[in-house]
Amino acid sequence: MDRILQHLMREASVRALSKGQGSFAHLTLMQEAALLAATYRVHPQPIFIVKPNLYQAQHLHAKLQTWLSDEETALFPSEESLRVEAIASSPEINVQKMETLSRLSAGKPMICVTHVGAALRHLPDPAYFRERTVKLSLNQRIEPKELAERLRVIGYAQVNRVDQPCCFAMRGGIVDVYPINTEAPLRIEFFDVEIESLRTFDLSSQRSVQTLDEVEIQPATDLLLTDAQIDRIVEKAEEALAREKNRRSIEEYEVLENNVQRDLDSIKNHIKENYLYRYTAYLDDNDSVFSYAKDSLIFISPIQDVKDHVHHLMEETVDYLQEKSQDQEALTTFSVFHDLNTVLATHRRIDFELFETHGKEMRFPLRDVHFPQEPLAQAVKLIDIERKRKHVILCLKDAEIKSVIDVLLTQKIPYTLSEKPLDEVGLMIVHEERDEGFELIDPPVLVLTSKELFQRHIPIGRYANKFKEAETLSTYQDLQVGDYVVHHQHGVGKYLGILTKEVEGVHRDFLHIVFRSDDQLFVPLEQFQLVRKFVSRDGVVPKLNKLGSNEWTKTKAKIKENVRDIADRLIALYATREKDIAYAFGPDSELQEEFEEEFEYPLTQDQAQAIQEIKDDMMRPKPMDRLLCGDVGFGKTEVAIRAAFKAVAEHKQVAFLCPTTVLSRQHYQTFLRRFANYPVNIRVLNRFVIESQVKEILHDVREGKVDILIGTHRILSKDVRFKDLGLLVIDEEQRFGVEHKEKIKEVKQSVHVLSLSATPIPRTLQMSLIGVRSLSQLETPPQNRLPVQTYVLHKNKGVIKEVIQRELARNGQVFYLFNNVSQIFSVAYQIKQDIPEAKVAVAHGQMHREEIEDVMYRFTTNEYNVLVCTTIVETGIDIPNANTIVIDQADTFGLSQLYQIKGRVGRSDRLAYAYLMYSPRKQLSEIAQKRLQSIKEFTELGSGYKIAMRDLTIRGAGEMLGDSQSGFIDTVGIDMYIELLSQAIQEKRSGIPYVEKEMAIKQNIQVDAYIPQTFAPQDFEKISLYQRIDKTDTEHELKKLQEEIIDLYGKLPRSVVLLFEKKRLELLIKDPRVASFKERKQNAELAFSVEWSKTVDGVKLFKMISDLSTTVTLKYTGGSIIVTLPKTGEWLTLAVSILERSAKLTPKGNSHAN
Repeated sequence: MDRILQHLMREASVRALSKGQGSFAHLTLMQEAALLAATYRVHPQPIFIVKPNLYQAQHLHAKLQTWLSDEETALFPSEESLRVEAIASSPEINVQKMETLSRLSAGKPMICVTHVGAALRHLPDPAYFRERTVKLSLNQRIEPKELAERLRVIGYAQVNRVDQPCCFAMRGGIVDVYPINTEAPLRIEFFDVEIESLRTFDLSSQRSVQTLDEVEIQPATDLLLTDAQIDRIVEKAEEALAREKNRRSIEEYEVLENNVQRDLDSIKNHIKENYLYRYTAYLDDNDSVFSYAKDSLIFISPIQDVKDHVHHLMEETVDYLQEKSQDQEALTTFSVFHDLNTVLATHRRIDFELFETHGKEMRFPLRDVHFPQEPLAQAVKLIDIERKRKHVILCLKDAEIKSVIDVLLTQKIPYTLSEKPLDEVGLMIVHEERDEGFELIDPPVLVLTSKELFQRHIPIGRYANKFKEAETLSTYQDLQVGDYVVHHQHGVGKYLGILTKEVEGVHRDFLHIVFRSDDQLFVPLEQFQLVRKFVSRDGVVPKLNKLGSNEWTKTKAKIKENVRDIADRLIALYATREKDIAYAFGPDSELQEEFEEEFEYPLTQDQAQAIQEIKDDMMRPKPMDRLLCGDVGFGKTEVAIRAAFKAVAEHKQVAFLCPTTVLSRQHYQTFLRRFANYPVNIRVLNRFVIESQVKEILHDVREGKVDILIGTHRILSKDVRFKDLGLLVIDEEQRFGVEHKEKIKEVKQSVHVLSLSATPIPRTLQMSLIGVRSLSQLETPPQNRLPVQTYVLHKNKGVIKEVIQRELARNGQVFYLFNNVSQIFSVAYQIKQDIPEAKVAVAHGQMHREEIEDVMYRFTTNEYNVLVCTTIVETGIDIPNANTIVIDQADTFGLSQLYQIKGRVGRSDRLAYAYLMYSPRKQLSEIAQKRLQSIKEFTELGSGYKIAMRDLTIRGAGEMLGDSQSGFIDTVGIDMYIELLSQAIQEKRSGIPYVEKEMAIKQNIQVDAYIPQTFAPQDFEKISLYQRIDKTDTEHELKKLQEEIIDLYGKLPRSVVLLFEKKRLELLIKDPRVASFKERKQNAELAFSVEWSKTVDGVKLFKMISDLSTTVTLKYTGGSIIVTLPKTGEWLTLAVSILERSAKLTPKGNSHAN
């Protein structure tokens, strides 16, 4: 589109605007973005555009990105509500805000889109912002603790492990930090107080990537106060506090005084709590974002809406601060935003009007296009008319270009794929994705996109998401003190931490576990494989076992008996399915490839793999029975659609079975949209379809005229008879009743079946079911999805009102989750009273199913805009227009429930919000407190996410194996349960009874090998290190691991080096050359095998050992060479060297010296 932008740059109105002259009115979003882009390109300079709210700012920024590069555009966002920000602000919004501030302070020209709440925000002086930037270089001398303090002052939080921006971690001689202004996190390695190395590292692997000579770490908070400013705030606040003494009762004043003093202490100590922002009102030298760019040009768009929003913001803020004052939580004299006119007084400013006011507004020669929605063949005929009088450009994807060219050739319409002058009429096709078309008036140019020709939405805006996906769940071993654990031999106990104890002069690390009756067990960390974290459904408290009793053995025996039945069932099902016969589909056709290329989003790797697995199954003459698991929105429907197309392309019918009417309608709409360009007859059968249409559909299904039938359990009825059914897709099979499941079982005998589930299952279960159950799992979220902004806060009537009103103001919809049926109508009534514009509906589980479906149907069609409901909204339903969810009493929900409920929003290109509220006066249980703590880390990276995913997989296992298994899983934990199930399956398939082997106890080599607290301060880090050392099987792996640990932690202390040497010796003595290794109090004895002793050149062996040490003795006993090492000095390293070097010795009689 560069040619069009260059043409617009020549417009007189654009050139005038770049000089700060002229005005426009009544601009659409498309026009505004094109106008601003052309204005910037004429004269690259700092340009700000102020929109009324964050939503409009985000949309304009996304549109600008279709005209300009990332370097030329920026978004400066802020929380729109001081009330919400004070309690819990969004990390993503803060990162984007600070990134933009950092870029602006660097002095590069760009267009910065902002909104009222951000533009009027108090900010630090730009010079002071730059002064607080931490600059580091190689060989610089700085105490690690001093660096940590400087990072804390500028807004970086200290964490155990850096996995997202704005935080830092300290380990050994290493400081990791993820600056706001760099693409990758940084690793700073110290030698004492000198910076020895600076390097970037990869977030998921945590390994170093690139070395650097110097770095800058810019502030991660806009609450940066100089010492003078802190003194002024303290002075002014104390004066204001003194004035309050006579205005309040003694009790009220004491509460206020305590709160204010706590705040002032936090400010003095540079603690960065969001609610402290209000104290900037006591300063008269606050700056705004406009001060961060010199000689900037500012557009206000549209001026009247911006003024209205300023008024609304001020009213909202006053209400909030008065409320805080009345609750004795804040002082009353506050003005926490700049005045709009004052802050703009020293800048060049142009107002865009909503409507023409004085007739002097300029004209812009670009406008939105209104192209009729027609089938492609008809649309091409219209294009043929247009191309004769205009320069028509089609911006499409490869697959769409092929479809269009096919029609153009059929209709004999000329076109070109190469550029032509804009003033030359004709038709040109380009490979470019744009979200919508437009029209240029002079010369006449018409640009059409996928939206106009295929009614397809192309997501725009490149969301710079630094909050990347967390590591997969299998690595999650965050064992906390107080967690329950399962010891392989002794059962369920409680973990009390890691102790380093000295035993016989040697330090060792132990897991401290307590059992029933306060029995204590100390497990050496080298034997940690005997212990695993007890993982079960959220909130389950297991019964502790007693040490020395046989109850654990009995429990395991009972569960073994039970899982044998499950193994029988699974294997019998598999064997039966192998005997059945189904239609074998052929390889993909060209048509299939064309259809798949039309999908507007890139496939994730998981999706691509699942699609291939399903197609492979369908090409076999055995009926497929595959379960596809994947989180909400991870793309299961598209996988099913491709399987459906494969079936239809070979003239087979497809049935798509849904658990509810609303879901059947939702899938029907998705299929219609996706198959729009193909002659596929898709029908839906549910209770909303009138009787006359039902008869017609049933007739057409029998005759084979219906290709795809989507519906509820109605399609399992006897009167629904397919002519040639080839594929059955079942959405959420576990939600169907026994009767329907029996019917499904019948169908499965001769038809390919694909089951979809929104609940993932544990990876270990997946592995143990290989060859028994076909499973595919989608674990990767789609690219560029905006993360749901999640807030955990005390329940607050003001916040509830504010967030609902904000969502309704952008024509959105709200879920209000309240899980108490007896009070749900009162809650709905209160919302209606507080917010008259809300159209409120109620849905709960005790209503008749058809009533619920009616309400949900009317909510999906936007008849209602606020739905007060119980957890019935948890699964399946997709309402892209609902992007705010308020969860009342969030502490009473399980983490996996909260995670799935949160997934109801954020299904479109709008930023979505989840407010998790709990009562401030409620005494929370220990479990609820722990859960809320996890929710507070509920970013896609935090441990809250991982725990939620873990809980979900447990639920998935229960659903797959049957609800009756949940009790067994709760008794021994999911890991032990799956291990027992795997053993039972292995036993049944092989026909050989499984004999439980005693878990090997490690060779107890007596050296001071342990991990000191100073090196790895967190228990879970120590466990992880022991675990990883233990899992290495070769010397090469161990060497690589040692390099990685040095990279992560810095130089290894002696005790950790010995831990690696100990493992190296363990690996070497497994070699067939070694007959035995014995350790005594004074020495260690290494016996080589008779076979090796016969063949080795004894002279060379003696010389090699003599060169290494003169204290080692050799003897030849019983045909075996025995080496004895005194346990002095570095005896362990000596033993390793002897074994490594002896392996390289040539046998006797071999003339080639080694």
